[in-house]
Order: sequence, then structure tokens, then C-alpha cells
Amino acid sequence: MKRSASVVCGLVSTLVVAGCPGSLASPEDFIDGGTVLKNAETILAETCGTSTCHDQPLPPQHDLDLLSPNVESRVVGVNAIGLGCESRVLVVAGDPDTSYLLDKVLNTPGICGLQMPVVGLLSQSEIDILRDWIDGLGSSGGGTLDGG
Repeated sequence: MKRSASVVCGLVSTLVVAGCPGSLASPEDFIDGGTVLKNAETILAETCGTSTCHDQPLPPQHDLDLLSPNVESRVVGVNAIGLGCESRVLVVAGDPDTSYLLDKVLNTPGICGLQMPVVGLLSQSEIDILRDWIDGLGSSGGGTLDGG
């Protein structure tokens, strides 16, 4: 019985070793340890474009869809909705400091309603990505969603 267990164990070990090539075809794809690089659209979709917030197919909060592609077209130059905040612009291309979307994320005094996102907070690196994205929107008359 001991001998057959040793033989089976040896065969399994041989198959496992034979099945592993020993190297990756493109190891540079794995250098960052699996960290996913985020852009502004991804951050807004993952943190704000969630169920019961700014998503589809249900009417999103304040009719602001932050989940669907081309978020830029729905926030740049668009006024906020909320009693007393209608004159605030969600995203002022090239000017993160006057963009109401960033004020909502930072919980700046004077915002209407609650800080966004309602559940959880954005990390400083995510806030920096949003800030860079807004800043980049003003440099090219349009820009891309990832600020590049």
C-alpha cells in the first residue's frame, strides 16, 4: 500500500512539474503585481455609478449617469441640480478647483446634499486622478477620459 501511494505521489508530482513551463511569455505584464490602473471614468463608474446612485437602466440620481461611457459629455459644462446649487458647474474643463463634482467628492463646505460617494471615500490617488482628468480637459479642448 505504501509503495502504490509513493508511485501515485511521484506521478502527480511529475505531471505538475511537466505542466508548468517555468517562465512567462511576457513577464512585464505582471510586474505591477496585478494592480489595475484606473482612470477617471473607471473611478466614477466603480464608486458613483452603482445601484441606486448614478447608474442605468433606472433613472440615476438627479438624471446624472456616471456609469455609461462618455461621462465627459454629461458633466463638462453641465450645471448641478439641487436647491441653491443650480449655478454650480459639475466639471469646468481645465479648472478642478471650481468643478462642483470635485467639491462633492471632497465634501467642501457649501455643497448641496451629501458628500459623494455616499458609501466609502475616494483615496487620495483617486482624487488626484479626477483632478488631473479635469485639468487635462482644458488643455486640448476636449481631452480623453483618462486625462491623457
